[in-house]
Amino acid sequence: MYLLATVPTEVTEKLDVIVNQKHTIKANYDLAGNIKNEFMIPDAKPIVWPLLNELIKQWKERYQPEFHRLGSMFNKEEVQLELFNTWVNFQKKHEFNPIHTHDGVFSFVIWHKVPFHKKDEYARFPHMKETQIKAGHFAFIVTSQMGKILQHDICVDNSWEGKMALFPADLNHIVYPFYTSEDYRISISGNVGFKL
Repeated sequence: MYLLATVPTEVTEKLDVIVNQKHTIKANYDLAGNIKNEFMIPDAKPIVWPLLNELIKQWKERYQPEFHRLGSMFNKEEVQLELFNTWVNFQKKHEFNPIHTHDGVFSFVIWHKVPFHKKDEYARFPHMKETQIKAGHFAFIVTSQMGKILQHDICVDNSWEGKMALFPADLNHIVYPFYTSEDYRISISGNVGFKL
C-alpha cells in the first residue's frame, strides 16, 4: 500500500533552506487542508525527485501484483513519470486535513518538523483507550473486500522527523489535529504523474 523511507541528511538540509524562505504562492485553493498556511514550493522538485524515483522503483517491485492498472502501465517503455508539484504545509494546533486523495499516480509526504510528543498528545485523553486516540495521527483509509472501512494509523510525532511515505495518489488519507504545541507541524508533499 505504501513505502516508508528516511530522507537523507543532505536532502533534509536543502529542503530546510526552501521551507525557511518567504513563500508567496498560496496552495490552499488546490488542497483539501483546513490549514491556513499552505504554499507551493517548486524549487523542491529537483531536490526530492531522485529520492522519489528510487522509491517508486521499490514500490513497483513490492506492490505491482496488487495494483495491476499501474503495474501494466509501468511496463511500457514510452511511459515516464515526473514530479509535477510540491507544496509545504505549516499546520498549527487544531488544524487538520480531512479525508482526501491526490491527483496523479503517486503522492508523498515528508514529515519535516513535528513539534509534539505522542505521550503528551495521548495524555490529553486519559478517559480513552489508547487505540481510540487519533491526535496527531496520519492515517490511510481503505475498504476490505466485504466493504468494511479500515483505518491504518501512523502515529506521527517528533520521532518521525525526516521520514517520508510514498503511496498511490488515489489512496484515501487523513491528517488529524494535534493539541499540545504552539509550533508548526511542517510537512512537504507532492504528486507524481505521467509525463505528457
